[in-house]
Amino acid sequence: MPRICLLALIGLPGAGKTRLSNWLLEQPTTLTGWNVLHLCYDDHFNIGPKDHTDYKTQRKLIHNLLTQLIAALQAGATELPAMVRGATTKTTTTTAAIGNDNYLIVCDDNHYYRSMRHKLYQLCRSQNCLYAQLHVASSLDACLQGNAARGAAGVPPAVIQQMQTRLEPPSATANGWERLSLTLTSTDYAAAAHTINGFIRSLLESQLVGTPLASVKQPQVQSLVHQLDLLLRARIQIRMDAIEEHQQKRIGGHALNGQRKQILAKFRLDMRNRQTDLSNLNLEHYVNLLS
Repeated sequence: MPRICLLALIGLPGAGKTRLSNWLLEQPTTLTGWNVLHLCYDDHFNIGPKDHTDYKTQRKLIHNLLTQLIAALQAGATELPAMVRGATTKTTTTTAAIGNDNYLIVCDDNHYYRSMRHKLYQLCRSQNCLYAQLHVASSLDACLQGNAARGAAGVPPAVIQQMQTRLEPPSATANGWERLSLTLTSTDYAAAAHTINGFIRSLLESQLVGTPLASVKQPQVQSLVHQLDLLLRARIQIRMDAIEEHQQKRIGGHALNGQRKQILAKFRLDMRNRQTDLSNLNLEHYVNLLS
């Protein structure tokens, strides 16, 4: 199964987070060991005067998109969701052009509250992924200058000043789940390349957030069933997207969902009868039962 890491960027608007994302996209996979995917939250936020979706709801939608992206990568999907950029083209990409199964998903947002980051950590825990953080700790003046350069797309300066007083920096001492963190005090990423790439490479050897399968107990079986269900739904969605005719799509969707339920029932039975080796569990085997 692919090794996936969610990398949360932390920093005020104008700090240089998106520039860091672009720099990471330019790094060769042979250097970092990861295929970099970029999810810019600003591409999904719509906070214009005509929008009626509140901020929390929009964040939840992005969280759901990340869940779908993880499921798609774990299921071996070749097409990635819209507005997810890959290193090969810096536009929407496919996994066919990617050389290995290590995926670093850069979550490009301010994440100035610890609670925002903890939601990503919880997602990683539920999906057996890795969680890490990069804090772009630019000065307030530098952030205000960077934000001003955006023109009309910038954030009101008063908002940035308020965010600066509320920003909660990473603290591995206070929160063990923030142990994989790196703080950058300069936006000269080329000069800090050795440090940044070294940190990124070290994630390849880091322990996944999820509980090791060898120690899975019965109360945790449901989380595996849920993970398999997400993988099956992602595979079904890919197949449904390829069907254009409405009637065929309706019939095909009904048949595939029937298969999904049968596969989940078989998985539960195998777990109950211990016909599935938990120390070498391959959910993709069950996903491939979807005909």
